[in-house]
Amino acid sequence: MAQLLTYNTKPGAASVVSPAADTVTADTTPTLQAKATDADGNTVRLNFEMWNSAGTTKVASGTSAYVASGTAGSWTAPALATGAYKWRVNVYDGTDWNSTWSAWRNLTVDTSVPAAPTVTSTTYPADGLWHGDAGTVGTFTLADPAGKAASAEHRLDEGTTQTTPLTSGKATLTLTPSPRGTHTLTARVKSAAGVWSDWAEYTFRAGTITGTLTVPFVNEIAETHFAELLHPADGLEETDELDEEIADEDDTPAGYVEQEDPEKTETEDSATQTATTELPASSDGTLTGNSADGAAQTLIDLPVASTATAELSETGLVIYANTQKDADTIAVRSSASQVELFRLLRSADSPKTFTYKVNLQPGQEISAASDNTLMISDGNSDLVTFLSAPVAVDAKGDTVPVTMKANGSDVQVSLAPAAGQTLAYPVLLDPSGSSYTVTPAERNYCFWNPYDCSKARDQAEIALQYAKDLYPDRTLFQGTGDAFRHCYWNALMEVFVDHETAYEVATRHESQSRGVDKEMDLKNNKKGREIGRYYKARYSKAEAYKKTRSSCKSHVSKGKLWIIKSGNLVRSNA
Repeated sequence: MAQLLTYNTKPGAASVVSPAADTVTADTTPTLQAKATDADGNTVRLNFEMWNSAGTTKVASGTSAYVASGTAGSWTAPALATGAYKWRVNVYDGTDWNSTWSAWRNLTVDTSVPAAPTVTSTTYPADGLWHGDAGTVGTFTLADPAGKAASAEHRLDEGTTQTTPLTSGKATLTLTPSPRGTHTLTARVKSAAGVWSDWAEYTFRAGTITGTLTVPFVNEIAETHFAELLHPADGLEETDELDEEIADEDDTPAGYVEQEDPEKTETEDSATQTATTELPASSDGTLTGNSADGAAQTLIDLPVASTATAELSETGLVIYANTQKDADTIAVRSSASQVELFRLLRSADSPKTFTYKVNLQPGQEISAASDNTLMISDGNSDLVTFLSAPVAVDAKGDTVPVTMKANGSDVQVSLAPAAGQTLAYPVLLDPSGSSYTVTPAERNYCFWNPYDCSKARDQAEIALQYAKDLYPDRTLFQGTGDAFRHCYWNALMEVFVDHETAYEVATRHESQSRGVDKEMDLKNNKKGREIGRYYKARYSKAEAYKKTRSSCKSHVSKGKLWIIKSGNLVRSNA
């Protein structure tokens, strides 16, 4: 009887398929593939082994399902720790093993997230200043801090995202910013394991800020560097009425002597009338200060080398562009009587001294010039115009000393950098101008304290504006609007000036008042100062600005201030 003999040929040696050699992956359970050919056409099973990179410890092993000869089989490794490994594979055809293992293949598991890239540029440094110009090509170096990332993505502003290969973790980009202005280059890098970093943002400014510029670009330069100076009250939201109990106290400064001037009866019309300051239509014109009755009282010619028409910018600045070499005049109207005049100096070639020509009217005199503040007074109408130059700031936010002096009827304002001080342009020089109608007692105080007095009157305009916004016009004379105005004015003086000035100016302001009208204002002034001191001691000036306003509103509604009804002094909620 014949016997059936079955011969089996062991399968051919296995060969690895994937991952490729020296693969780096963030997958902690990578899938390995290999294949082998069986001469008999039998199905085969691949046996995988994962070892540490030194080959001293087997970390994991497993097999594939049976697959057709020459077809890849796969095995998914169990969770692997971050690190370097090597793996190999052998094959079994169901009867015999191949006696030879495949060659080792290296594999690295790296789940770490690369750091965001650094970006540098000598053409367009991220120093907050202006470089190059729109359409001027710049080179930017993008680098992975670890020097290992394989590729990067980047985009300029809202442009298309582009992919760039990295060499030793670096790449040089060539970009052309447009238009003039502030630009942002956004970039991220990808590790060899395919993990992306966070996005990095590189902000730079492109534009030539010298020469003749357009009003929109002058506006952008000014707003970019000096928005807080140009709009100091922006971003301060209203708060709800506050209900803290603020104690009454005698706040009369030591040695204060009351001055009583001849009586001047206040009417509903006069209570809301203010002096005004008018800007000229062009830079070669005259800044005019008018008394409350509208009569021109103070005339000041602006410094100018070339004539420019006043233009209102999209952010509310009045701009006289290119009035001198690399310099512009900017005005901000904060009230009918107050105008902030700024000089924007765009380069080291800009003038450093500016002369304001004062056309004194009969009876006027330049009576004080201390603390960089000049007072022009008119003894007949008791109008006072202040010019002050309290500050200059460069593009880095550093304060630049300023001097102000009177030379006859001219006023000279000059930058006076400290020894060794290097200015970062642009520089904003801030001489402010405002006109006020004051009592004789106020005028006497302002003569010796012009700067503090000018700041106190600034706060008066803010308080009046809020009173008009918050209360009906009929209440602005002896009513709730009037009570709020006096309260908030005194609170603001406590916060932004000092107690002595707050008391002196507010009390002297009533030197021509009599009876219940004077009593009402003095009581509301006092409560406002108490509110100002309370919040100044507990909050920043910006927060106190809001909270004192809310507190004064609350004091009005809860009857903690005073108004006049039928000739009698009554609580503000009566």
